[in-house]
Amino acid sequence: MVYSFDNPLRKLVQPPDRVLGDLVAPGDDCLDIGCGMGYFTIPLARLVGPSGSVTAVDVQQKMLDGLMRRARRHGLGGAIAARLASDPGWDVPGRYDFVLAFWMVHEVPERDEFLGTLRRVLRDSGRVLLVEPRLHVSRADFEHTLGRARSVGFRVTQGPKVFASMSAILTGGSA
Repeated sequence: MVYSFDNPLRKLVQPPDRVLGDLVAPGDDCLDIGCGMGYFTIPLARLVGPSGSVTAVDVQQKMLDGLMRRARRHGLGGAIAARLASDPGWDVPGRYDFVLAFWMVHEVPERDEFLGTLRRVLRDSGRVLLVEPRLHVSRADFEHTLGRARSVGFRVTQGPKVFASMSAILTGGSA
């Protein structure tokens, strides 16, 4: 089913440049968690340019392999670092200006730990875009996740409009 996430029709309803454009700048260091085959990863690499970086994390090596094949075809293989998240206690080195968690937080069993990790790796001026699908996640569950985000030190504001989704921006400022 993941191949359907990268079909050309999706670009009409969830265009990566529109979703990410106001949140990412050239030179930013970005983290794409649950990157799959790279629907957002490759556009992120283009947006940050040669002075930025993108670290792509997924739980399936097959997804990361597919992402890197696609990145090489687009001339971006050197701009993306792929990392396998092999257990709930995953760790990503570095600090980031932007973190994308698109349609994946509802699958994380240990949300407090996950959100704490995001808080730890986010630079002081950084932002997390958290997006969840309306078909799989109720508004109440989404609000519960945002409450958990606040409890680990995030400030929560409205995110961009994303088709068939709920979104929020998490920042590291005080609550």
